Amino acid sequence: MMDTYDDSATAHVPLKRVCWSFVLCMVADFIPFTEPLYWLPEWSALMLMYWLIHNPRRIGLGAAFVLGLLVDIGTVSPLGSHSLAYCLSSYWLMRHRRQFTLQNYGFQALAVAVALAGNEAVLALVRWLTEHRFAGWQIFYASLSAALLWPVLNKIMRIVAHRKRWGK
Repeated sequence: MMDTYDDSATAHVPLKRVCWSFVLCMVADFIPFTEPLYWLPEWSALMLMYWLIHNPRRIGLGAAFVLGLLVDIGTVSPLGSHSLAYCLSSYWLMRHRRQFTLQNYGFQALAVAVALAGNEAVLALVRWLTEHRFAGWQIFYASLSAALLWPVLNKIMRIVAHRKRWGK
């Protein structure tokens, strides 16, 4: 059952700002590199987790599904693989949202690492089923780097959320 708790700092952020944050993260995810950089976090998933926690009335499983499809198209992944991973991790976060928001950034970072590791596990399973290959254990490095970036992302997004209040 979903609770009615709203984070007062980000509850009234314009939808335009939320959409632009997803667009910027998808652009960062779509940057091509000559070799795989496994330690880079999946920015779209990280931003999805932020908005799921701090603005659950606007961002839910539907947004996770659509964002996953867009990431699948942009990364030329099997259609639906990111959607499945995002929906599963989003559901888990939504179920434990109240406990998550009551904890400090260290615990939140650990929970984000677990959710993103679950994302990577689902994507690895889909890749193994469709392409019969395993990318290696280094794919889980991204969840650790995302956990390290979680407190920084929270601070930056709170500044963005309060930007209108500052008159800018």
